[in-house]
Amino acid sequence: MSLRKLSDDVAVCGQIRPEDMKQVRELGFKTVINNRPDFEEPGQPLHAEIEASATAEGLAVHYLPLAAGMYPSQELLDQFKAVFDAAEKPVLAFCRSGNRSGQIYMGACGQAQ
Repeated sequence: MSLRKLSDDVAVCGQIRPEDMKQVRELGFKTVINNRPDFEEPGQPLHAEIEASATAEGLAVHYLPLAAGMYPSQELLDQFKAVFDAAEKPVLAFCRSGNRSGQIYMGACGQAQ
């Protein structure tokens, strides 16, 4: 899992799998935000599978998908900010490559530190 730290409170990465949740917890993350829509590509784990595994590891998990190639709407940015502000930190957000998650975080929460 290749993480990109955007601030003291958030990192982004590419697709994670249900079996990665133990490592996510061991790395100190408390909350996971999934920005990748289900069925974006064959073989990708569904959000429900990720959520079940994350919950079993004691992690909070949120599903705020953004389709590839789309710009985040103000509604999505507002939802992300509300989730992020209320979340126990640090937060790990992911999508296919981490780029969309970074774009959403920057649009919702401002500049990386």
